[in-house]
Amino acid sequence: MPLMRLLHRYREDIPMAMIGTNLRQNSELTGAEWQELEEIGYVRLGVILSEGEIDRLCDRINEIMLGKIRYEGMRMQLCPSASGAEEMTGFTARHKGSSLKYRKIQELEMDPLFLKYIQHPLFRHITRKKIGEKVGVFRSMFFNKPAEGGVPLVWHQDGRSWNLSIPEEITIYTALDPQTRENGCLTVIPYSHKECPIHTVDREDDIQKYAPEEKRAYMEMDKGEVILFKTKLLHSSLVNTTNRPRRAFSIAFIHGDAYQTVSGERYPQVFPTYRAARENQASVKALNT
Repeated sequence: MPLMRLLHRYREDIPMAMIGTNLRQNSELTGAEWQELEEIGYVRLGVILSEGEIDRLCDRINEIMLGKIRYEGMRMQLCPSASGAEEMTGFTARHKGSSLKYRKIQELEMDPLFLKYIQHPLFRHITRKKIGEKVGVFRSMFFNKPAEGGVPLVWHQDGRSWNLSIPEEITIYTALDPQTRENGCLTVIPYSHKECPIHTVDREDDIQKYAPEEKRAYMEMDKGEVILFKTKLLHSSLVNTTNRPRRAFSIAFIHGDAYQTVSGERYPQVFPTYRAARENQASVKALNT
């Protein structure tokens, strides 16, 4: 068995409590971490913010969900498992009422607190290595599985349907709460970024071929823990069966010049400086006139 597969199996057998919650001190990935990302499809980066800083992010997303802070154009969706009103579960740029049961909220780069996290030195190091100096975000999104609810996600890869002019490659996922199998933690298929040729794996025969139980790695995570993974890594999640929410923040980094090939839409730039999507669009139009 190859060394990296042995390493992966060993790491997945470590109880979550043994992973530790000490803050990561290194703002750069090691050679071994880069190798693990390329070979397995993901790498655990540890905890990079203090518990107090994570709590501030949680407080801020609560303020956004409750409508105490609002941003024009920020898209959000109530969780169908909790809303009880199908017409209110659309993913649109409209606040749908004061509730802590939103399923997802996007465009969080608009918020200064989340933008500061997106621009963390470790993420700058990663994106400079994988993307370059000019970096944008396809999405910076809050994911929530409310207590005793949530929506199961089928096995899928990110990116194949995004239609970007410059291919995407990496996503950074942060646990805002402890993530366990009971509350619907992220589940991945190691090595699938190389081995799976299809975007959505929902037919039973495809599940048995590409995502059988014996290949699954359940990403149980400490509060604040970060995982870097390839966008084409097969992943899914189940519902939350506990009495507490399971919240996470996901950043899909892309090249700052990338655009949507069908609509021509441009995306926010976050490195070297922040530029909102509309400003990015306007600057491109100015260059072409």
